[in-house]
Amino acid sequence: MKQFMFAAFALVTLASCNVNVVDEPRYDPRDQVVGSYSMEEYSETYDDYTYYKVYVNKDGYSDDRIYLDNFYGADLRVRAFLYNNKITIPYQVVNDYEIEGVGTVDRSGVSLQYSVRDLYENTITDYCQTYGDYH
Repeated sequence: MKQFMFAAFALVTLASCNVNVVDEPRYDPRDQVVGSYSMEEYSETYDDYTYYKVYVNKDGYSDDRIYLDNFYGADLRVRAFLYNNKITIPYQVVNDYEIEGVGTVDRSGVSLQYSVRDLYENTITDYCQTYGDYH
């Protein structure tokens, strides 16, 4: 009987406990790069400067994928990956442009080095260095 009373008491005590789970907001390192950037692009191939805006957005399905919108000032959406402060633009073909490159992120902006080749016009590869201030 004592064992039954003890078991019943333990069951009532445990059943009356509330378990509170606190969801802490998860840190997403991509938040440091999301936004718009005023880009200054230098083409080593054409020895020319171009100025335009790039918009960086997070991918909703991947923890490390970002998108660079208006890439190359040509309204291209390019897929890239962010690891710590390093950006990798894997080889891809977007709207008949062959693209790949790398970059870094710091407190004030984004720096990218990449190559672009227009497959439609069959032009020579354009090697670019670009820096963008965060806005």
